Amino acid sequence: MEISQPLPGAEERTVRAARRFGRIGLLMTIAWLLVVPMSMTLTGWPPAGYTAALLALFVVALGLHVWRIRELTKSLGRRAPAWFMIVAAAVGLAVSLVALAGSPVGFFWALVSGVLLGDIVGGLRARWTVVWVLGAVGVLFGSGYLVLLQAYGETMERSSYIPFYVAGLAAFFVGSMWTLDFERLWWLKAVTDLDDSRRIAAELATARERLRLADDLHDILGHALEVVAFKSELASRLQVADPERARSEMDEVQRVARESLGEVRALVRDARSTDLVTELAGARAVLESAGVTLVVRGDPTGLGPTARNVLGRVLREAMTNVLRHAQPNHCTIEIDVTDGHARLRVENDGALPAESMPPGTGLDALGRYLDEHAGRLDAGPGPDGTFHVDAVLPGAAR
Repeated sequence: MEISQPLPGAEERTVRAARRFGRIGLLMTIAWLLVVPMSMTLTGWPPAGYTAALLALFVVALGLHVWRIRELTKSLGRRAPAWFMIVAAAVGLAVSLVALAGSPVGFFWALVSGVLLGDIVGGLRARWTVVWVLGAVGVLFGSGYLVLLQAYGETMERSSYIPFYVAGLAAFFVGSMWTLDFERLWWLKAVTDLDDSRRIAAELATARERLRLADDLHDILGHALEVVAFKSELASRLQVADPERARSEMDEVQRVARESLGEVRALVRDARSTDLVTELAGARAVLESAGVTLVVRGDPTGLGPTARNVLGRVLREAMTNVLRHAQPNHCTIEIDVTDGHARLRVENDGALPAESMPPGTGLDALGRYLDEHAGRLDAGPGPDGTFHVDAVLPGAAR
C-alpha cells in the first residue's frame, strides 16, 4: 500500500532552508536599520536637539518593525491594524523630516521610513500598495523639499537644485527600501503557504488511501462472509438429509475463509488481484450451490490484465449483492468488448424491495473505484423484481 508522506527527504530540507533564508533576510533588514544611526558617526551628527529626536524616533520605529515582524510570523499575509498604519506612517515621515532638517545628508535616514512603509503595505492588495507607495514618495518629496528650503535656504540659494536632489534621494530610499522588506516577507509567506499546501495534499492522499483500504476490506470480507453464511446455512440444512454434501459445503466454507484471509494479507502488501476469470468460476460455483440458474455470455480472456482485475472486483461485489439482497432463480452475466471498451453486466431476478434491503456502501465504493480507472457504473432495480449492475471500462481490450 502506498501512502504519501508529508514532505520526505530533500523536499523537507528545501522548505526548511527557504524558511531559514527568509528569516535571515528579515534579520538583515533589522541590521540595515541599525547601520543608519551608526553612519552618522562618519557624516557628522546633527545638533543635540535633532539627535535626541532622531534617536527617540528610531527606537520607536525599530519597536514597530519588530512587532510587525512577530505578527506576520504568526500569521503571514495579515493586514496591519489601523493604529499601526497611522503610527508607522507618522513615525516614518517624522524620521525623514527631522533628519533632513538636522543635516543636509539626513536623507540616509529615509531608509528607516522605507522599512516602515514595507510593514504598512504588507498584506494589502496591489492597488492599495501602489497608492501607499506613491503617496509616501510624493508626500516625503514635497515636505522634504520645503523643510530643506526653510532650514538651509540661505546656503542653498546659489544652488537651487540641491533641495530637489536631497529631497529626491530621500524619496528614492523610501520608494525602494520598502520592496526589500516586502519581498522577504512575501517570500517567507510563499514558502510557508507551499509547505501548508503540500501537507494538506499529503493528508488528503492519506485519507483517500484509507478510504480505498476500507472499500477493499468491505469488498473482500463482505463477499466472503456472505458466502460463508450461505454455505454454512446450506450445510446445516443438509446435515441430516445429505451428510456427504454437508461436509463438502463446510470444506468449501473453510476454503473461502482461507482465501479471504490470504486476500486480506495481500491487500496489506498491496498485491491483491481479483481476476475476472477466477471470480467468474467462483460465482458459478456459489450460484450452482444455491440452485440459481446462471447464464454467461462472452469470454473474459479477451480482456487485458488491468481490465480483468477491475471487472473482477465488479463481479465480486455483484455476487455479494445477489446473495445478500435477493432471492434469485436466474442470473445473467454478460461480457462484451466493443471498440476497445469492455462492459460487464450482471442481472438477477428476485431482488428484495428497497425498503427491506439493509443499507450498504459497496456500490458507492465500486463507483469510486471505477471513476479512478476512467470507467463508469450503473446499478439499480429493473422491471419485474430484477436488479442490474452495469460497468463499462475504456481501453480494456488485450
